[in-house]
Amino acid sequence: MKFGGSSLAAAPEIERVVGIVRARLDRLPLVVVSAMARNTRSLLALSDAAARGDSAAGAAVRAEIRTFHESVGTAVASPADLPHLVATLDRWFADLDAVLAQIAAAGEMTPRLSDAVVSFGELLSSEIFTLALRNAGIPARFVDCREVLKTDGAFTRARPLYPETEACLRATVLPILERGEVPVIGGYVGRTFDGVTTTLGFEGSDFSAAIFGAALGAEEIQIWTDVEGILSADPRLYPAARRVPTLSFAEGLELAWSGSKKPHPGTLEPARRGKVPIRILSSLRPEGAEERSTRIGIGTTDASSPAFKSIACRRNSHLLRIHPLGNAPLDEIRPAVRAAIERARPALLPLGESEGSIDLALDSADHLAGVLAALPREIRLEILPGREVVSLISEDLTAGSDLAERALAAASGRAPRLVLPDGTEGAPALRLFADESEIHDVVAHLHRTLFGGDMP
Repeated sequence: MKFGGSSLAAAPEIERVVGIVRARLDRLPLVVVSAMARNTRSLLALSDAAARGDSAAGAAVRAEIRTFHESVGTAVASPADLPHLVATLDRWFADLDAVLAQIAAAGEMTPRLSDAVVSFGELLSSEIFTLALRNAGIPARFVDCREVLKTDGAFTRARPLYPETEACLRATVLPILERGEVPVIGGYVGRTFDGVTTTLGFEGSDFSAAIFGAALGAEEIQIWTDVEGILSADPRLYPAARRVPTLSFAEGLELAWSGSKKPHPGTLEPARRGKVPIRILSSLRPEGAEERSTRIGIGTTDASSPAFKSIACRRNSHLLRIHPLGNAPLDEIRPAVRAAIERARPALLPLGESEGSIDLALDSADHLAGVLAALPREIRLEILPGREVVSLISEDLTAGSDLAERALAAASGRAPRLVLPDGTEGAPALRLFADESEIHDVVAHLHRTLFGGDMP
């Protein structure tokens, strides 16, 4: 069970999460927590002040972080645990001060030191949530995330070492579960075998939960957030979007690549490999949350009633049109382009082929240099900025139904492209371009035409 910062923003939210865990004690939960709301940002501001040598600003931010955690901890811990809370905060903030001293001495923030600083958010939240569970009469055990998540040394975007992590988890966490206790582990943060703290990067706590759940053979991985599952479209573009009850791993991955905020593609990979389903639920309405969730994983498609699952949008994309040099056939560059797509995902999105070119969508100009380095040199490249890429996603597109035909008809006039998986784990998708000014109308038209009438 993974809970993000918004679910742990203050004492009332923490008490609600304690109730969510209590209701599922019979399923032997392992709890993964993010830093409390906005604390990662505050820790980065603290490290920036240290790098600038601004001791006054640093002292103010440090006091704010300490006061916040002490206040929340005091509100959720039992009176008997308050001395332990103070001692714990003293220990962690002494360690934080030592890292800040290194930053001040260096006069700069390095990726290694940045990871060391932001890790305290997850360490503090997992300690405090453990005390909150104990105060509610739930036996719980804090587990230092750095002791169980082993990674390489790519700071700010470390990759997990799966066999080593699994061995550490089984040795540390299984005995806790066997004693009937709830392990509480911070997400996002790991450690190299040299003992250096690392972080997994964006959506790292979801990633950690998937790693842990897959390694331990969990029944499912629950991602508790502030939305009730995944919707059939971005509600900001189409307010009548519906909850999607089920997705296959391939459909979830394609949605992530195509612009959906949830799930993150990194989260899906360990779960898919371990064959452990992921469920997206809301901590704001926990009663009956499973019935109002989205389940991603095994056996989620229904061949008897083919349908699209969701519409995803990638805003402000760039169209990359790749031509072979001279009169060379596309066959000569196709393998190298496919390899570049795999290396650059999710920045690159395949759009298919048209008029002697291979078309790709690039999510940001910031990634252009890296993508150009990955592409073969024997090409001519056109770059057309400012396009909105709309993707309709369903594994049923290849199920022999009329789904693709209906989608092509609904998207006629916008050069729709049917993109089939080719050497990847993604699902089929129908993609088209739209101008920014018409994106709301395009999504609404496709949703009404292909998903049926509007729902309240």
